[in-house]
Amino acid sequence: MAASAECGVVDTEVGTRKDPIQLCMFTPKSTPVESFSKTAEYAKDQIGYLKSSLGQSTFERRQHLFCIPDEIERDFYGTGPTKQYFEGHIAKCLGKDHGLFFITGVQAQLAALKIYCQAANTPKVAWHLSSHLESAEEVAFQELYHLERIEIGNDPNILPSVDDIEKAITLPADQRPAAIVIEIPNRVLGCETYTFEELQRLSKTCARYGVKFHCDGARLWEIEPYYQETAGKSFADICGLFDSVYVSFYKGLGGVTGAMLVSNDAQFISDAKVWQRRAGGNAFQFTYEVVDCIRGYNESIGTFAGKRDKMVEVATSIVKATDKFKADDGQSVISFRPFPPTCCQVHTNFAGYTTRELEAARDKVMEMTGIRVFERLRRKQTLDDKLKEDRLAAKSKPYSADIEGKDQQAGLLNGTVTSVEDQDRLHSMEWMIMSVTEKLDTKLFVDGYAMLCEELEKSR
Repeated sequence: MAASAECGVVDTEVGTRKDPIQLCMFTPKSTPVESFSKTAEYAKDQIGYLKSSLGQSTFERRQHLFCIPDEIERDFYGTGPTKQYFEGHIAKCLGKDHGLFFITGVQAQLAALKIYCQAANTPKVAWHLSSHLESAEEVAFQELYHLERIEIGNDPNILPSVDDIEKAITLPADQRPAAIVIEIPNRVLGCETYTFEELQRLSKTCARYGVKFHCDGARLWEIEPYYQETAGKSFADICGLFDSVYVSFYKGLGGVTGAMLVSNDAQFISDAKVWQRRAGGNAFQFTYEVVDCIRGYNESIGTFAGKRDKMVEVATSIVKATDKFKADDGQSVISFRPFPPTCCQVHTNFAGYTTRELEAARDKVMEMTGIRVFERLRRKQTLDDKLKEDRLAAKSKPYSADIEGKDQQAGLLNGTVTSVEDQDRLHSMEWMIMSVTEKLDTKLFVDGYAMLCEELEKSR
């Protein structure tokens, strides 16, 4: 089931479809040829493609949001009218004067932080341990950019408080970071986020102490409806609190890959171009990536409020329908983080059952109804434990299933290790409401999860 321009009404009658109804989708299914073809069709006729994809009425309703350059033209080593038009449009959307397209967010954010550190004559920057900079970039900040991280907060599994962040901002001058990185929303923690008032306070504190305030906005597109609902604030209002903002084009927007760094400071963007080249990120051409990111932006912008509403409705309905199902320790078998969800993306937690039991119950529900509740589960563990495990694995010899099996068997025999399944009763998954799943009746989600719980209870 692909989230493409051809997606129309989703047939939810089990008996009339061959493929299962997937409730949990994170990326749309498409072949490389389908992806290339879609981008080519868009490049041939931007307006015609969007009218066909979205429908005439939706096109007219959202037209003021679109980025539609006069022509699609090539860029060469970062220079070209289409790319520059896109950079200007996104910067304006986010309330900034300048933007620079990057192939990855890793390059974009590290360039920003390096610039701030050089200006402040310190290698120190600060973020929470849940940051992508910490856990998913092979310590590039240290190994390549020679930055020193100051940890914010005391618990990697809890969103740091404003007080925690201000402790870093107000350190003595010789210990103070050049910049603070805040992820809005925090993906690792289920897309938990800060209120607009909290961000205002942090912005003022940063300005008072001369610390740059940078937004990791990888999912900023998804969280803006939360700020609209709770504070009446737009993208420009949110980004106005930060010195610089990074946004992604391949996550919620569905572009092939790409990111952008925006700022009001022209010199900052000029310096970022230098660091982009130093990192090998100034490719001969970005034409395909830029065009597909424009397509994804135009197809998705203006959709996230509805997707957020759907996620809140689905999560609330599932919690109500499954509330009576408890694990042996009293935890709810099904729960969400955060609850209610802040945006269209959330973590669903499963307690009390092993991977094998959960997958068997899922498959039984699918066999009976055609509803596939989840795809892949992650063993629930603290972020601190995961970081330690990842770092240990990186230093150890290559994985060997045979060796692991022998070690596990020996541990079971001598009593030093309990059953793997006994340790395997907390799981989570990350998922989002996409254009395809937004069309599904909420009852399908409720029925799928309720039946999953019933099948799990039978397995006890």
